[in-house]
Amino acid sequence: MKVFISHSTKDMNIVNEFVNILRLKGIEAYMAVSDVQPGTDLWTKIESNIRSSNCVLAVLTQDGSRSEMVNQEIATANAFKIPVVPIVEKGVRLKGVLSGREYIEFDKDSPNQAYINANNYLEKLRLQIENQKFVRNLVLFGLGLWLLSEYNK
Repeated sequence: MKVFISHSTKDMNIVNEFVNILRLKGIEAYMAVSDVQPGTDLWTKIESNIRSSNCVLAVLTQDGSRSEMVNQEIATANAFKIPVVPIVEKGVRLKGVLSGREYIEFDKDSPNQAYINANNYLEKLRLQIENQKFVRNLVLFGLGLWLLSEYNK
């Protein structure tokens, strides 16, 4: 499972904790800031990685919620029907495409519960993805057996 982490670069201490927790769980955590590709068009790289992710974890602190890039990443994920998991600092209001959506609230001074809640949700999402892959593979296997039996008639 791959998670794109949308965040302000001013929030690296919070974001790094999320990354560490996700990686301990075997989840690939992608941050554009850690994927330096000199000469590459930045937005092409970001869009490609959003599209190849199972979800976007949007860290919305005061800085993150005002970031043009963060808001553009959220809108892109929404356009491609990639689930967005908002992690929202106390006092920050959701706006735009996230307005009215459920979110995980966190306190910058004590973010541990947010880490736990995000981890629990992403674990559920990973199980759903694995179950969908299993069912799809089972259907394809059954279809393959049926085609083989039809071919051998």
